[in-house]
Amino acid sequence: MKEFAFYKGDIKDAVLGDEIEIFDDCIPENLPTFLVSNSPKIKAQIYAPEIDFYIKNSSDTTLEKAKSVSLMYEARAVCFDLAKDLDYQKSVGKNVILISDEKRENLANLLKKHEFKVILLNHSEINFLYGQVGEIVVQILQNNEEIEVTADFALIENAKDFMLRQSGCYEISGLNDDEILKILTQNSPQFNYKNSITYDSQICDYHHRRDEICAKCSEICPTVAILKDDENKELVFSHIDCIGCGRCVGICPTGAIDSAKVPRNAFLQVAKLYENKKILIIPQNLDLQDLSVKLPQNTLVLSLYALNFLSLTHFLTLLQTSGVNLAIFDSQNSADKPLCESIDIINQIYELKFKTRAVSLIQNQNELENALSNLQFIENSKFNLVEANLSKLEIFSKRLSFLVGNDNLGVVKSGKFITHGKISINENSCTLCLSCAGACNTGALFADANDNSLKYNASLCTACGYCVKSCAEKDTINLQIGQIELKPEYFSHQILAKDSLFACIECGKEFAPSKAVMKIAEMMMSKISDPVTQKTLYCCGDCKAKIMIQKMHEQKDI
Repeated sequence: MKEFAFYKGDIKDAVLGDEIEIFDDCIPENLPTFLVSNSPKIKAQIYAPEIDFYIKNSSDTTLEKAKSVSLMYEARAVCFDLAKDLDYQKSVGKNVILISDEKRENLANLLKKHEFKVILLNHSEINFLYGQVGEIVVQILQNNEEIEVTADFALIENAKDFMLRQSGCYEISGLNDDEILKILTQNSPQFNYKNSITYDSQICDYHHRRDEICAKCSEICPTVAILKDDENKELVFSHIDCIGCGRCVGICPTGAIDSAKVPRNAFLQVAKLYENKKILIIPQNLDLQDLSVKLPQNTLVLSLYALNFLSLTHFLTLLQTSGVNLAIFDSQNSADKPLCESIDIINQIYELKFKTRAVSLIQNQNELENALSNLQFIENSKFNLVEANLSKLEIFSKRLSFLVGNDNLGVVKSGKFITHGKISINENSCTLCLSCAGACNTGALFADANDNSLKYNASLCTACGYCVKSCAEKDTINLQIGQIELKPEYFSHQILAKDSLFACIECGKEFAPSKAVMKIAEMMMSKISDPVTQKTLYCCGDCKAKIMIQKMHEQKDI
């Protein structure tokens, strides 16, 4: 069975690949559901309007259009096949709270005709609102008393920010009564939703830490989809409240949070499909009917569910696989500060290496055509990396290391949200206890048993500072935040501290760093008067136990 369907509409002369089933105005009623379609008139899992947009605006030849359209269908299919988002449902009722300072009796009556129960309130009566769809709780102030009312949905005209942070709450300004009714009927009696993200607590910089060193995802989340449990140092996820904006994915320093809709392995596969293509990135909610722009030859459209999930790693993957700089069209001004910082960092890198910008973020349609005309292949920028089993930071490190090569290009500045840094260690005070290596969950700090050293890869460091907090020695680890060094040694493990192993004075076995043994002995010697016990400070664990047991027997004999 064919997975791809194409409805001709006003595109009568399209020539497409054999894997795409083409339909004219007459669409059979018993048509099965396709995977991807260019038109909502054909039932499909995925609606891809960018295909029509490309065909209408591309300067490619007929043959090249046919090949490119196949790639765009395949890109959508890859994301669908490799997605980790799951379907969820929640049963909800028909109780509605309508909050407006305007008289909306007509809307209320329309909803009541469709069996919705409606309570009308104005803003002055609302104290607070919380919960989730099916369990929206509104605190009402009446006669100086606080009353709580529960509903399934809240319709709000001119909503305050806190009123829209939970699912089931809708801003209705600018919507007519029929559009509002449609929203409610689509979400009742079953509210359908998916998870937009996946989470790996093992590499999270917040999970089970003694101190809070990172909670960027919770801070940037515009809803209550990610909250902090500060007592247990755990993140609490509410997928039903997630709006799929992608901000948490883009800002997560370690990659603990990844997109469920476009996981990193899916993104790499899509990037490979767009190899040697100029790319215009657009959000999937962009209304393409009002966008008319000439696409230069060999320019394809990449439609993503959101823009803000893109990180430094995503950009390098796409740039190095395609070999071309990128254009992002964001007419809705949805790009948040972390995304803008990532673009700025990538552009700094490419300016230093290739004397050109890597990513252009365009928000004005008048500037889009000029930006597309400036897209170009960047010589020596392509790099094929096997990303399987690599973390987000490892992918970033290896890709950036390729760009730097053997050059020393200087430094680029990181930002407030996308942080990078570098640590240094005072070897005189470091006892090589390795608590810092144990605290690092990204692999930046590494205890090498082969040469008894502590090694550090700055390119894997998120500048979280947990190694500093875990160090028992005052002023031993210094963290500098704010820049990425573009030189070869930045991308490999360098020795920060090294020590010889101390040999047990009883059996001669080497068992611990000499500095650590001598420091502990120095601290404890003044507190221990017994020579035998003092001796154990310089012994391995086995000999320490043997000496103490022998001492106990001698005391019993006496």
